[in-house]
Amino acid sequence: MSFGEVTITLEDVATLTGLAIDGDAVIVDIPDEDWSAMCLRLLGQAPTDLGGGVIRITWLRETFDELPLSASPETTEQFARAYALSLMGGVLFSDRSGGSVHLQYLLLVEDWGRAGRFAWGAAVLSYLYREMDRSALQMTASSSLGGDFGGWSALLMIWTWERFPHTSPLHAVTGAQITQDAVPRGLRWLPAHTRYHVLNSNESDVGPHSYHMKYFYQWPPS
Repeated sequence: MSFGEVTITLEDVATLTGLAIDGDAVIVDIPDEDWSAMCLRLLGQAPTDLGGGVIRITWLRETFDELPLSASPETTEQFARAYALSLMGGVLFSDRSGGSVHLQYLLLVEDWGRAGRFAWGAAVLSYLYREMDRSALQMTASSSLGGDFGGWSALLMIWTWERFPHTSPLHAVTGAQITQDAVPRGLRWLPAHTRYHVLNSNESDVGPHSYHMKYFYQWPPS
């Protein structure tokens, strides 16, 4: 990067989210079996409108809303996979709509032992970079002032608050309640721990700091 440029790093992902940045690469091999058959095998159920291996997140949440008290170990695993699939499609690896997820991600949690060895944090950052790059290229091509992108946008927002304190909400809790060394640090920005704060548009609030980056950019985060 050029001098003065900053970006989200793997260290940021690890400290802000607690996700692993070391481990096996998150790679999905497209299966030979039918998508519907795979869904039945790993989730125990399959939607009737399953097409192209894409499943609606609302179906996952409605179908696997509450685990029965008498659930067998197999059913418990199926519910856990449904939750993980919803999390991946709706948060970690979301598309621009955020309303559906491809069943290929279900293979990542077929074996829980293998799933625990994945470098999830590295995959999340890589996916977010790709989505932002795609959005930027589309904006350049269309001369648009704005563009949607997928991925974990909350990671980008929390990173901005951590590194540029002038843009962040005000903490509503004391340091005694959430320590500065708490991991993941992203917990500090839960709605219950912050109160609404609007950054003034007045140039006097930001302008002077652009000439003194040590005051404007927080490293390390406080």
